[in-house]
Amino acid sequence: MKKHIRGLIVFASLCCVTAPAWAQSDAAFPTKPIRLIVPSPAGGEPDTLARLVAQQMSADLRQPVIVENKAGAGGLIGIAALANSKPDGYTIGVSYQAALSLSPHLLVKKLFDPLTDIAGIGLISVSGNALMVPAKSPISSYADLVQRAKASPGTMNFGSWGDGSAGHISGEIMKRHANISIQHVAYKGSSEALMGMLGGDLDATFGGWALASAQAKAGAVRILAVTSPERASMFPDAPTFLELGIPFGLNSWYGVIAPAGVPAPIVQRLQASVERAVGQESVAASLKSMGMQPQSSTAAELQQRIKNDYEVWGKEISAAGIKPR
Repeated sequence: MKKHIRGLIVFASLCCVTAPAWAQSDAAFPTKPIRLIVPSPAGGEPDTLARLVAQQMSADLRQPVIVENKAGAGGLIGIAALANSKPDGYTIGVSYQAALSLSPHLLVKKLFDPLTDIAGIGLISVSGNALMVPAKSPISSYADLVQRAKASPGTMNFGSWGDGSAGHISGEIMKRHANISIQHVAYKGSSEALMGMLGGDLDATFGGWALASAQAKAGAVRILAVTSPERASMFPDAPTFLELGIPFGLNSWYGVIAPAGVPAPIVQRLQASVERAVGQESVAASLKSMGMQPQSSTAAELQQRIKNDYEVWGKEISAAGIKPR
């Protein structure tokens, strides 16, 4: 009997010691450098943004947050590497909307499932895309573009930064709801599409807010509409697709993510650090200079945004008749 009691006491003591050890492990996070995967080459917009946030997080967490570029397949290579990492909080990533919510629909062989393999940590910024025409174009508004397209079916065109891109699909949505025939021309990037339009090869093109804003300020383009759910502060006179009767409105965004399965206390620690980084005046100013609106979120809110956007893009890609490759 005494042996049994002594055994119970030892077991209870171990439980009391072990439980706090687990709690202390999470509470002490991080105890070593954190790897931040960026699914694009060094020097691009995602890389610039990631390094901006990583610097602030390093100071906040008192551990180096080291940026690692893993480019390829429209961001899918880097996100797949993240999804397959150990879910301990020491490997996280910066993603943009398309890599999680759009690009996965374009491949027959899925590299990861954004709904089950990825955990949202926190939002960094939101932006959007704009439909624009040259400033010297006779097209004065979205309604004017539609009218001209209907008057001469199949003779007009629009550009984007690639087949299956957000710009391409936005154009297909516009075509379908306006009941117009206008040809899509794919370019290697949005800057190339812009140059094609300004050179007279395109009637219109889609581009991100930063590109559109810079060109509008220079007097080179006219903004006809934005695809975000609300008007953009940088061109407040441009209506949204929703205002024009097109049932589509999504923001582009950047956020910090992790592989699914990271313990909740560590997710909370990382989310708080991301939110503090985004709240820094210097970070906010840099984001605004890049054509973005600083915006933080909870982990759950980012997770829901990923799910919602994934479903919306999947529906629109299917409606546009774009097949996975």
